[in-house]
Amino acid sequence: MTGAPFDLQAMGLLLHQGRRLHAVSMGLAGLAGLWLVLGAVAGISLGAPVQALLIASLLAAALQLYCAMRTDFDAGLFQAVAALPPADAMRILDASLQSLGLQPVDRAGRSWDARWRGARTWLRRQGLLAGAQLLLMAGAWLAALAR
Repeated sequence: MTGAPFDLQAMGLLLHQGRRLHAVSMGLAGLAGLWLVLGAVAGISLGAPVQALLIASLLAAALQLYCAMRTDFDAGLFQAVAALPPADAMRILDASLQSLGLQPVDRAGRSWDARWRGARTWLRRQGLLAGAQLLLMAGAWLAALAR
């Protein structure tokens, strides 16, 4: 990773794929919430295992939301920095993040590789949480069928 404008743009574009994960996650969260509400309104006992799996799915959705916000913010930052002169990009990025209170002074000057690893970590977490949500919803479905 060189910090060249094209590399930074590509990083931003890849991180924007987290929006698709977020959309899937919010759809699953909507289904879990609807299932819980309809069960309560209709007076149908879903059973403790189904309820626990649905609530765990909603918790995974909340954690995924935080990761999605971080991933999308990083995507926007990388794309904005790509428009800056390469020699000044890192300094301007660090100064901006510090003035907003989003980066401690001792984290300034990290390499582009380190920044990229950090951003990818948020995207991976987001994907893992969306996958966990899907598995939890499938588990709730199977538990409901077994009742």
